[in-house]
Amino acid sequence: MPRLEEVKAEIKDEEILYDLASAFTEVSAAKIGVLKRNFEENQSFFQEVSGLYRLVKSSSGLPATASKGTLAIAMTTNNRFYGVINLEVMKKFLSETQNQSVERLVVGKIGASHLKPTGQEARIEKMVFAHDVPSIEELKDLLEKTKSYQQVLLFYPQFKTIYTQTPAVTDITYSPSTPTATEDLHFIFEPELPKILEFFETQIRAILLQGVLLEMELSVTASRLQAMSRSQEHAREVLESRRQQLTKAVHSQINARLLESLGRVKR
Repeated sequence: MPRLEEVKAEIKDEEILYDLASAFTEVSAAKIGVLKRNFEENQSFFQEVSGLYRLVKSSSGLPATASKGTLAIAMTTNNRFYGVINLEVMKKFLSETQNQSVERLVVGKIGASHLKPTGQEARIEKMVFAHDVPSIEELKDLLEKTKSYQQVLLFYPQFKTIYTQTPAVTDITYSPSTPTATEDLHFIFEPELPKILEFFETQIRAILLQGVLLEMELSVTASRLQAMSRSQEHAREVLESRRQQLTKAVHSQINARLLESLGRVKR
């Protein structure tokens, strides 16, 4: 039977862990309400911009100005406590790009660390932001890397519900895999179509990337909420077990003292 001092010390440790898990859960719950509201308010805008971008590219008939083919980017976080969503994104990224002729880039410390045991670290470029949410300058640097590619695929955690987040892939360049039939569509573009397309390849691509980053932040926050909620429940169970252990230890000590006292009386 452990000594009382040891059990009491373990209880203090478990109480600290429980308080930390509770604090993270409350912070995530408060943050997710704001993020979900912002995401829902902007979702229709991103969808409309995406549709317009796709329409302009498919109807332009202009030759691609980018010199390279496809760039696949895995978006992960720098910090942990987000459950397994980062690892699921990396699994999808590696499995779907391994046998394709694409250049690959991993964003985030978690994704970069996941590459080490795979043996592919030297073949994949890595990029780490100062925080999980990139600054304007960091966002510009990332966009600059995508500028010369005809197609940019983003692998990221997609938000389904607060309880469901799945790894997904989206093309922020909307490069059509097959020609789109546009013979029945007639448009007048002002200014000229090449200038419009040039604007879309820079500014609109940046807007679509920001949309993905907003959804990613919502998704990883929801994943952290679940992870912290499970940690809080586990800490509560362990804490209850330690308290029961303390009660048994106290009773055992009292019984030992009673038996010792009775032994002295009989003598």
